[in-house]
Amino acid sequence: MKKITPVLLGSGFFIALFYHQEIGVNFSLLAILVWILLFRSAGKGRHKKPFRLLSAAVGLSALAFAWYGDTFSFFALYFSIIATGIYVHFPRVKPLLYPLLPAWNYLSFIFRVFFFRYWLPKAKYENKFWKHFLAFFLIPAIVGTAFISIYAAGSDLFSGMLRHFYIDFDFFSILFLAALGFFFMFNYWLMWVPREAIRVNQRLNDNFQENIQPAQGQTFPFLDQNFERKSGEISLIIVNLILLFFIFTYNYEQFFTEAGNLSQEIHQRVSTIIFSIVMAIGLLMFYFKSVFNFDPKAQLLKRLAFIWMALNTILILSAFLKNSEYIFHYGLTFKRIGVYIFLLLSLTGLFYSYLKIKHRRTNAYLANQMIRIFFGTFVLCSLINFSWITTRYNISFHKDQDSAYLQNMEYNQRILYNTYRQDAAWSAYFEERAQHIREEKNRPFLSSKLYYTFMNR
Repeated sequence: MKKITPVLLGSGFFIALFYHQEIGVNFSLLAILVWILLFRSAGKGRHKKPFRLLSAAVGLSALAFAWYGDTFSFFALYFSIIATGIYVHFPRVKPLLYPLLPAWNYLSFIFRVFFFRYWLPKAKYENKFWKHFLAFFLIPAIVGTAFISIYAAGSDLFSGMLRHFYIDFDFFSILFLAALGFFFMFNYWLMWVPREAIRVNQRLNDNFQENIQPAQGQTFPFLDQNFERKSGEISLIIVNLILLFFIFTYNYEQFFTEAGNLSQEIHQRVSTIIFSIVMAIGLLMFYFKSVFNFDPKAQLLKRLAFIWMALNTILILSAFLKNSEYIFHYGLTFKRIGVYIFLLLSLTGLFYSYLKIKHRRTNAYLANQMIRIFFGTFVLCSLINFSWITTRYNISFHKDQDSAYLQNMEYNQRILYNTYRQDAAWSAYFEERAQHIREEKNRPFLSSKLYYTFMNR
C-alpha cells in the first residue's frame, strides 16, 4: 500500500468522524480504522508477538475510551496507536525512543511537508490515479473550499445563497479538520527517524558487545578497574548501612509513634521511598554499565548490590503495610490507589535490576523493559473503573466517608443512587447528576461516552 493512500484515507476518516462532533466514540473508531490500515500494511510483521501485544493494547484502550471518554483512557489510546505505528514502520527502534519520535516529527512537519518528492507519488503510469486525483480534485477542492469559507464569512447573502443550493457545510470546520487530520496522518504514516536517533538506537541493545575492554568501562580516567571496583564496594557497604538504619527509623515512626498529619506524612514517606528506589536503580546502572558485569573479581560488588535491592524491597513492603493501614482507618482514595501502583512499579524496577545484573544485560535493557511495563500498566489501568472501586469500598467499610469526595467522582452514580436514594440530603446531588446523564445521553453517537449511553437512569 502506497503511504499516500493511508494518509488521504486517514484524513478523510478524521473529517467524517469529527465534523461537528466532540471527541468521544469517534476517536476510538478512528484508532480502529487506522489499525486496520496498519494491519494491511504490516505484512509478515502482523504475526509477530510485539504487533499482537500492541494490537491488544489498541483494542483495550479503544474500548476504555469509548466507554469512559476520560483523559486517562485518551492518552492510553493515543500512546497505543502511536507505539503500534512506530513498531510497524520501524520494528528495530527501541521503546526508549518511542516518546521522542512523535515530538521530532511534529516539530519538523512544517519543513518536511514541502519536500514533495519524498512523499508524493512519482509521475509513473501505475500512479496515474493519484496524479489525476491530486491535480484535478484535491488541490482545486482545497483552494475552492478556502475561498468559499472566506467569502461565506464575509457576506450573509453569499452564505445564504450557498444554503439555498443545499450546500449547508461549515467550510471553516471542514478546512480545519482536513488540515489537522492531514497533520496527524502525515506524521503517522510518513514518520521520519533522524540520523542521530538511528545512531542512538544502535547503542540501545539489550546485550553487551563481545570482548569489552576494561578501559571501555572506566568512569573516571584517573582510576583503573581495581580502584573503581573497590570504590563501588565501599560505596555500596555505606549505602546499605544507611538504608538499614533508615528502615529501622522509618518503621519505628510509622508503627510505634503517634502521627500528626497522617495523610501528609504517608505521602511524604512514600515520595521518599520512590525517590530512594530511583536512586538505587540509578546507582546500580552506574556501577554495572559495562565491565563489572563480566569482572570475575566483582562478586562482592554483585552481592552488595543484591543486598541493596533486598533492603529496598523491605522498604517497599513497609510502605505497603502503612498504606493499607491508612486505607483501613480512613478509606480509599485515588491517591492511595496510586501509591499501590507506584510501589508495585518500584518492585518491578528492582526485579528487572536484579535480572540485569544476573544475566549481564545493558542499562538499555532495563530502560526498555520499564517503558514496556509503564505502558502496559497505563493501558490496563485505563480499563478499570477506580471510581466504582473507591466508592464500593468506602460505602462497605466506612460509615463516615467523605460524601463530597464521592460526589465529585465520575462513573459511580449507580452505586450512590442505590445506596442513598432514600436520603433527603442527597436529593440535590441526584437531581444534578440526572440532568448531567440526560445531557450525555442526548449527545450524538460519535461524541458520546458509552458508559452514560447504557445507563438506565
